[in-house]
Amino acid sequence: MARGGQPSNAAQYSIAIISDEESTFPEICRFLAQTFGTILATNEEQIQAVVNAPQLDGIVLDLDSIGDGSNDGIEVLRELRQIREDLILVAITRSTDRRVTLKASQAGADECFLVPLDLQELQVVLSRAIEKRSLQLEGRRLREQVENRSAFCGMVGCSAAMQRVYKAIQAVADSNATVLVRGESGTGKELVAQAIARSGDRKDKPFICVNCSAIPESLMESELFGYEKGAFTGAETAKAGLVELAHTGTLFLDEIATLDQNLQTKLLRVLQEHATQRLGGRSVKKIDFRLIAATNDDLEDMVNQGRLAASERISSIASTLSRSCFRRCANVTGTCPCSWTTSFACTVLRIRSLLSGCSLR
Repeated sequence: MARGGQPSNAAQYSIAIISDEESTFPEICRFLAQTFGTILATNEEQIQAVVNAPQLDGIVLDLDSIGDGSNDGIEVLRELRQIREDLILVAITRSTDRRVTLKASQAGADECFLVPLDLQELQVVLSRAIEKRSLQLEGRRLREQVENRSAFCGMVGCSAAMQRVYKAIQAVADSNATVLVRGESGTGKELVAQAIARSGDRKDKPFICVNCSAIPESLMESELFGYEKGAFTGAETAKAGLVELAHTGTLFLDEIATLDQNLQTKLLRVLQEHATQRLGGRSVKKIDFRLIAATNDDLEDMVNQGRLAASERISSIASTLSRSCFRRCANVTGTCPCSWTTSFACTVLRIRSLLSGCSLR
């Protein structure tokens, strides 16, 4: 048994017993100490200390030993509940007046016991109530995590590693620089892209998502850049391309490495000139959008194989995530060998093997 602020043992849960009748409550402390860390508070200073103890899980309050009787004890109970809604509060009284029990319940007591106490029942009730409250608080914490910034734009996680990831995203969010997200399938590249878009100045603008590997190569150019009526057989009406639809917003091209070099070159020209032209069209339309791309391919290897044209490599900020939703993370410097990075800034967010936490070159 301990006095004041620290529990008497390393039990999973800790209980404070508030009473000025030191002759009676040591027995309760000794019994509960078999299950809980116990603290005995007998004066105002000790009560203040235990209430402020962050590791405290519950309080057993002797209503009759506070002030002039149970009414004063109930007021203290009410104050305790207002200060610490997370605690399990058990009231103890010698009064057989049912109104005392009712008032204690209304003041915030989770349970109310009459003296003499059934210590075994008290121990069971405390254990079950604390475990239930612990689960409730954990559920609330998880819900809040989804709703607040620790669930950053749909990315759930509040670890130090994830905070570094969020900072990396925020570092590029307000920029108009093109971002390349690199990583294996299932590592959350699209979530990163969405988080970048939702954190920047274009958050209320269109977000156009395209899986380049899911669109046949023969249709990709018309899908990206659109076409005019009569541009080819079957083009009965004009259609705006995805680039055009992303005007003022963000265009996300997933699996961009599957684009052939002709489309890469045309996309580069759009990015350089901030203008697009539909297939079969004569006019050029000015366009303002931000490009975010993603790939799970080894771009350096593709360059060596001739599948991507090697170009000027530019410095960038990279962030490594791991596959089991972001357990480990490190900020490093990387480079981007993409053929369309020669004339504009490209920031790389490199996502890999979410469990291994491997380092980057």
